[in-house]
Amino acid sequence: MEEARSAGPSVVSTGPADAPVVVVLDPAGVAIHGELPATWRPLTDHLHVTWCRLPAADESWSEVERVFDDCAQRGVPVHLVAGAAAGARVGELATKYDGTIRSVQTFAAPIPLGHPEVVLEVLRELLGHGVDAGVDPGAQPVPGMEPENRSSSLLGDAASALRQSVRGLFDRLRDG
Repeated sequence: MEEARSAGPSVVSTGPADAPVVVVLDPAGVAIHGELPATWRPLTDHLHVTWCRLPAADESWSEVERVFDDCAQRGVPVHLVAGAAAGARVGELATKYDGTIRSVQTFAAPIPLGHPEVVLEVLRELLGHGVDAGVDPGAQPVPGMEPENRSSSLLGDAASALRQSVRGLFDRLRDG
């Protein structure tokens, strides 16, 4: 199993370059085929997701640090999501990149990082931090687009897309 998990790219990154960044540290090594797990794909219309498959490279932590170095050099804030098996290294990253990492979430096994509940919890956390794609929390509101007047949030739209995707999958499985 470890051999299969180590095959494929060590980093998978997709989404708009100017969108909020979520870095996922995956000790289980999903995204083996060079794509994000299906549950994360609807979010890439609204977020830039970088999935770091820790078993995929001998120097996986060096690659993770390169991702954070790049974000730090560009002044891009990062929201970090990690499997609990990533351990103390997550805390070390949060300390080292204190000015870059805005939030940290860890999830324990047996729930994989690709599970819909994990993705929804990540969205809840991002919204709790005032993150919305294309919206700078420190920016002055645009007339007519103040939060109370906005008909929907882009991350809320991503959550709806995720729910529809999961519902469609469930319906296909149920109908055989």
